[in-house]
Amino acid sequence: MAGQVKEISYNVIDVYRYEVYLSFSGTRYDGKVSIELEASGDVRLDAVGLSIRSTKVNGRDMPFEAVKDGILVRSGPFSGVLTVEFSGEAPDKLVGIYRAPYNGDYIISTQFESVHAREMFPCVDHPAFKARFKLVVEIPRDLHAISNMPIERVTLNGDRKVVEFAETPPMSTYLLYLGIGRWEELVDPRGKYLIATVPGRSGYGRLALEYARKSVDFYERYFGIPYPLPKMHLIAVPEFAFGAMENWGAITFRENALLAPESPDVAQRRRIAEVVAHEIAHQWFGDLVTMEWWDDLWLNESFATFMSYKAVDSFAPELRMWDNFLLGETDEAMLRDSLRATHPIHAKVNTPDEIESIFDEISYGKGASVLRMIEYFLGESFRKGLSSYLEHHAYSNARAQDLWEAIQPFTQVPVAELMNDWIMKPGYPYVRVLAEGSRVELEQHRFSLTGGVEDLTYMVPLTLSVNGRRLNVTMNSRTHVVEVGEPVRELRANLDRAGFYRVLYSDLSLLPPRLGPLESYGLLNDYYYFMMAGLVDKATYLKVAEGQVGATEYLPIYELSNELYELQLINSSFKDLALRIHRQKLQEVSSSPDETMRELAGRLANRLATMDRSYAEQLAPQAGKVTDPNMKQATYTAYAVATSDLEGLKRFYESEQLDSEKVKVITAAMYIPDRSVLERAIEWVASLKRQDLLYVFMAAYNPSGRDTLWSWIKSGMLDTVASAFKGTAIAWRWLGRALPLLGLGREQEVRSYIESRPEAAEPNVRAGLELLEVFSRVSRL
Repeated sequence: MAGQVKEISYNVIDVYRYEVYLSFSGTRYDGKVSIELEASGDVRLDAVGLSIRSTKVNGRDMPFEAVKDGILVRSGPFSGVLTVEFSGEAPDKLVGIYRAPYNGDYIISTQFESVHAREMFPCVDHPAFKARFKLVVEIPRDLHAISNMPIERVTLNGDRKVVEFAETPPMSTYLLYLGIGRWEELVDPRGKYLIATVPGRSGYGRLALEYARKSVDFYERYFGIPYPLPKMHLIAVPEFAFGAMENWGAITFRENALLAPESPDVAQRRRIAEVVAHEIAHQWFGDLVTMEWWDDLWLNESFATFMSYKAVDSFAPELRMWDNFLLGETDEAMLRDSLRATHPIHAKVNTPDEIESIFDEISYGKGASVLRMIEYFLGESFRKGLSSYLEHHAYSNARAQDLWEAIQPFTQVPVAELMNDWIMKPGYPYVRVLAEGSRVELEQHRFSLTGGVEDLTYMVPLTLSVNGRRLNVTMNSRTHVVEVGEPVRELRANLDRAGFYRVLYSDLSLLPPRLGPLESYGLLNDYYYFMMAGLVDKATYLKVAEGQVGATEYLPIYELSNELYELQLINSSFKDLALRIHRQKLQEVSSSPDETMRELAGRLANRLATMDRSYAEQLAPQAGKVTDPNMKQATYTAYAVATSDLEGLKRFYESEQLDSEKVKVITAAMYIPDRSVLERAIEWVASLKRQDLLYVFMAAYNPSGRDTLWSWIKSGMLDTVASAFKGTAIAWRWLGRALPLLGLGREQEVRSYIESRPEAAEPNVRAGLELLEVFSRVSRL
């Protein structure tokens, strides 16, 4: 391995093995790490927040000095063992090694992605320096420890014990895990899969355990490679910044992404299935084969996102995974990628400080959507190439080019040229489609909501249906003409909404009278954003929207609700239409026996309760009593809107056993219309779990609550948020999503305040301010 890594020179040729010993006393610990490595000069190790006592090379004392985020050992070139003695602590935070409190007790847990392993022990904290890890911990006898590998040996010594874990295969530092606490476990009959929780909660992991087994079975068949480790823990951490983390063999989760009540609602089942399948996909894509550096983060996240939807769809098709892929992953990615504050899928990352900002809609959603587009175009060649790639690069690192080279033997399509065009450029195109006699004329331009971007051209794998006949066209120039040999009577483009591009028709009358749900969704979604971008007027959008009001399928109804609900939040002139459609569709879907339509009914009811006080008053008495779990959120929201009774909401919160249910109450509280009560509600939410602090930003979706939220932000609370989520970019994603609504009517004030703060440089915040420009323009339509 080369010694020069981006801006840091480790002077390390290769790292082979770590032996880590940690002895805990409460949250403090003494440690010793022995690192087998080969060095070309003085060795630089990453270390943050640790007290270094001594360093030795092959048993001889060596001088060292502190450097930024690490130490420099004055060893000179050598091959052998570098030993460091040190001490550290697990503080109250959400990254590195940290203390996660619950019910008057706590566990110690770790979150090392992307560069936080250095906060537990000195190491070469870089994904390309894979090594084996031998972890040994000394802890109180009544506690239990979990790591990536099974426990190999336990030695008792009075009220203490030494727990020795089996050695890991070669892996990156960010995938190491250690959890210490009073864990309670639910074990699969085969003994391979284990749910770990704080006491009293493991039984809520049965659904996740089932999904884990099915996910592994799917991936083993799809990739043709067995799961590489002897066991898999799925660990519910009571304080957790992220949704989940793919530590190899010891996957950690926020509790509401792993644990579910006995009768969960459909959205909960889908979330647990998708998150479990996503993290298990990483056991191959990311853990077995790891990106060489963080600029190829998408190789981890895009593939895990794409594969998780494939996996869950294979064993739970009733969850409508691909519909929700479009509603979530693709839509959010296309929105972010239509702003100036975007970046290519393959992002330039030169320093560790830049890494957190690319865990975003582009690395996850756009990458996954482009993979879906390419698979739709390549077919079975795609799967064969993935299997070849994983087999060839197992236990090592890889780059994007390695993947294209693995796929190329199975197809005639120029894979590297096609994929590099998509991963190296920001943005995506919209394609104007014009029928003239027997010709279909195509013209592409980069789609932008705000302008000020380079009008790039893309290599577009375009799919058309002309007079009922499918045509595949690779469009790699500004204009392209397709001669179909007969007059064009009927025309559709972007079949099954598989492509990451938009379609602007010169003549909407050429569309067939009845579109399938995927293409109904695509038409609605495209014209909604065309209106926002000023490419079509309000009347044209409303004509398209009214044309889809008769849709009876889940996906177009959901999309129509998304659009009209957001529009009435931006511009009150849309509220009457939004109310009419929500009432109509709620009545239509409420009696459906289909469980996902009941989920949709719950979503429509929740939104209607925020728009219609009389409906909220009608629904509020069902709060705490509802029998259909899909209606639970709606009843809590209705109660908040109808009563502004914060004390009642607190009682509901205390009565719920699981985070997934408590979050429903927290979210509802942000819709309280009484501003003085909402102010207390925000303070209440801010006093709860550190991980749930960000739900206060939901008040931006409450027109009566924006002033209150803005006052809270200006009072200095962004400093509290920044401190709580230090080391991650999560807080700024939430703030970025709130700003476009929060800033309506106070655009200059919000911009000036935010731009005066350090987080103004965060890409997610810049995207939020940019989207505020768009919302402000739409508010005047």
